[in-house]
Amino acid sequence: MDRRNDDYIVTKNDWDTSPMPQKNAQFKIKRKFSAENIARLKKGHLPEEMEDRWLYYYEDGKVYFHRSWSGICVYIVELNYRRNKHLVTVNRDENQYSNTDIDEDIETINELLDIYI
Repeated sequence: MDRRNDDYIVTKNDWDTSPMPQKNAQFKIKRKFSAENIARLKKGHLPEEMEDRWLYYYEDGKVYFHRSWSGICVYIVELNYRRNKHLVTVNRDENQYSNTDIDEDIETINELLDIYI
């Protein structure tokens, strides 16, 4: 199947990715997702050019965000459909991801969600 087809659903097998390391942190974000937003998140995103720095896929109620060049998992967003408070796990392995500022991570994950939905 053509991966650029609008019906294609991205999976973790579509890219060379690494799992979230054991060294991580968690926080919650509060936001509502429409049915259309959820449908878009479930399709995922594969980078198409060098400037596209992120790929993501949906699996078992979670959205996994990886850096496109390295495949490193930076964020996992666990969707909570009922309460609109979503648990985010963020990479804290300093060899993989240097940021340690939760506020910056909250801003980044919200920006990514805004872009892809």
